[in-house]
Amino acid sequence: MADELRELASGFRKRTLLTAKLAGRMGLAMAKRTVRGGGARSDDDPIDVERAKQGARELVREMGTLKGLVMKVGQMASYLPGALPDEAQAILAQLQAESVAMSYDRVAEVVREELGAAPESLFDDFDEKPFAAASIGQVHLARIGARRVAVKVQYPGIEAALQSDLSTIGFLTKVSMLGLPIDGVALVDELRARILEECDYRLEARNQGELGALLAGDPQVHVPSVVHERSAGRVLTTDYVDAMRFAQFVAEGRQEAKDRAGETIFRTCMSSLFQHGVYNGDPHPGNYLFHEDGRVTFLDFGCVRRYEEAFIERWKCFARGILDGDRERFPERLRALGLVGRERGFDYDHQWEVLQYLYTPFMQRGPFHTYSDDYVKKSYGLMIFENPNQRRTACPPEWLLLNRLQWGMNAILAKLGATAPWPDHFERAARGPFASC
Repeated sequence: MADELRELASGFRKRTLLTAKLAGRMGLAMAKRTVRGGGARSDDDPIDVERAKQGARELVREMGTLKGLVMKVGQMASYLPGALPDEAQAILAQLQAESVAMSYDRVAEVVREELGAAPESLFDDFDEKPFAAASIGQVHLARIGARRVAVKVQYPGIEAALQSDLSTIGFLTKVSMLGLPIDGVALVDELRARILEECDYRLEARNQGELGALLAGDPQVHVPSVVHERSAGRVLTTDYVDAMRFAQFVAEGRQEAKDRAGETIFRTCMSSLFQHGVYNGDPHPGNYLFHEDGRVTFLDFGCVRRYEEAFIERWKCFARGILDGDRERFPERLRALGLVGRERGFDYDHQWEVLQYLYTPFMQRGPFHTYSDDYVKKSYGLMIFENPNQRRTACPPEWLLLNRLQWGMNAILAKLGATAPWPDHFERAARGPFASC
């Protein structure tokens, strides 16, 4: 892997074709693994571990230099259970917070353009080597007086690169949905709007302030404060937080702390959505920091989705019907969410059974359910590969990030092996009133 980047790849051959190739490789790999039960294999079809690890290293290198949307695909594959062999997934996990960095002179150029002066003039100390490098920007440790801060600097040219990636993946998405009752254009437009919002660090600063205020009363949640006088459209400065990243917390954290952290992530998600209609739509593990006692610091608020009260109330009504066992009104409530694309031949009995499985953690009493990889993998099959409604199900734009959030959060809870009173938190949110932010 190159030590650093000066320019992001562009052009048809260097970016468009490679993005399509990498996205196709990742999609095919995840689909094959999931169809086969997330890794189940026969004796005559063994996995070549060394080959899988080498392939993962190549993906890390290629995605890390491209950045952008294809790197986000790699981040998802790094934590979704069964997406890749465990050994390869561990290597791909580097993409959650680490990849090849942009050269310091290019970083300093962006800081000067956005804030009007060089980093050494704006900060009392500024580490030239980033401690995190992700899909849209990289983060440098700095100091303002005695205050330690994290300075996120956007890669120069990333917005144009994302536009190119969106065109490529948008085309692939539209082609893959031909013949399905899904508005591919609407989904691509939703993806484009949400992804490009992440390039506006002023918007992210406002999102961070809003969510920080919303969660301020929760002692288990921490949202770093924004340093507005050192932030702009492509530079975002916040308080620095010294805590464990996900992989370290999974490996070294006490199970009691993992349970507490998982419970915090879950109830924060449910209460924010069902009571306020807002949440961060990018749930990958790199967007959390974990403290030894189980407290969680929430990071990266570039992809915050807001939902109309009417949509949330329809969803809550649907959820309450599942909790209450109301099979009779299930079809009309599913249709009200816009999830039935073709009525003729739609198997509502199967879909009811799917929801019974997905809602298992929220409906059981007694010993609280522990999230596991097997639970997440089985849900893939029920929802997608073994679903007779696969070609009759719709996906309105509102559900694009919600599906991503559901799979992402469930995968994180599974990696933590988290056990908590999920029914209490879910019911409180689903049966509680909606209150605007």
